Amino acid sequence: MDYSTLVDLVRSCKTCPLGVKGVGVPGAFFENGSRTGPLDYVDLMIIAEAPGDVEQDQGWPVMGSSGELMHAMLNEVGVTFYYVTNVAKHRPWKVRGKQQPPDSVAIKACSPYLDLEFAMIRPTRLILLGKTAAKLALPGNISIGKEVGTTVEYRGLPTLILYHPAYFLYNRTSRWVNKGMKDWKKAVRVFIGERPAEYKVKEVKCEIHN
Repeated sequence: MDYSTLVDLVRSCKTCPLGVKGVGVPGAFFENGSRTGPLDYVDLMIIAEAPGDVEQDQGWPVMGSSGELMHAMLNEVGVTFYYVTNVAKHRPWKVRGKQQPPDSVAIKACSPYLDLEFAMIRPTRLILLGKTAAKLALPGNISIGKEVGTTVEYRGLPTLILYHPAYFLYNRTSRWVNKGMKDWKKAVRVFIGERPAEYKVKEVKCEIHN
């Protein structure tokens, strides 16, 4: 299946109740942080939870402030080409104004699209953003805080679990955010094989203690 056919299928999907939210949000190719047409080869696939308000309106995954932050952090660590998608292709319901994660019905309904994306992209590495995406590789009731930064195997591929960039944008102190983003970028650097630079510390002789 080619990319344009997949896009059409996702946009027209009404398989689960979330279909009333509007058109489905397909995955997208990115180059240097900008959405681009289909690329011949992309080795990194990034899977997030589900579209939010901005993504549902614009029709593409991980947009708005969280998207800008993600693309900026990936650019900083030298990740140039990648494919981004969501576990669920429509925005989930809100309860008391708070976005809910997609339920099992939506996840099951969207799973064939994820299968098609894997078959089309054939990635060699995966990044899972947030708890819902992480549960693809780690089923059950997991603590995302305990799993962030770990590498596991999913579909036979090395898979890095990270916070969704939106996590850094809500109700966090600037000091915590700076450390969290630094750890996020370091984890990606190590995952893609570019380890942080190591600097030799020049030996300093203490005049007092010899």
